[in-house]
Amino acid sequence: MGVAHPEAFSNWRTPTAAELNSNLVHVLSCALNEDGTSFNLTDSDTDDTLTFCQEAGVVTPTRQNAEVIFEAERSDDPLAVNTANEAFGLLAFPDIEYFAFLRIGKDSDAPFAIGDRVSLIRVATDYPVDVVGSGENVRLQQNFLFKSDILWRYEVAA
Repeated sequence: MGVAHPEAFSNWRTPTAAELNSNLVHVLSCALNEDGTSFNLTDSDTDDTLTFCQEAGVVTPTRQNAEVIFEAERSDDPLAVNTANEAFGLLAFPDIEYFAFLRIGKDSDAPFAIGDRVSLIRVATDYPVDVVGSGENVRLQQNFLFKSDILWRYEVAA
């Protein structure tokens, strides 16, 4: 999982392995807490208006929706070069647009390759929330704002 700057892709609907391996794509998996992170499609918006010819109860999906939440561990050394500080630098400020991404089936440090399946969701950062608990590491939670573009389980072809 991670985030990519929109300019990483010449066409976000057909990302290439080279684009996904660029320095505009940030893999954050090792900093993300499993319990507080989600990357899911949610219920679609629907149109339940009826014409005189439709059966009662007909509902037409109009737009897919998604939920993306990243909960990143915070580093105890803010000057250290590590994934936690990289995640903080990318997620701690509002109104930054990204494509959040998910790739399943490979180690997070493996380069993207032809045949990989990747999902992209256009999001913007919101104000982050600190997650603090007794006896736990401090984490930053970013509840991304969904921006309507979804590429789900795309197979990288080039």
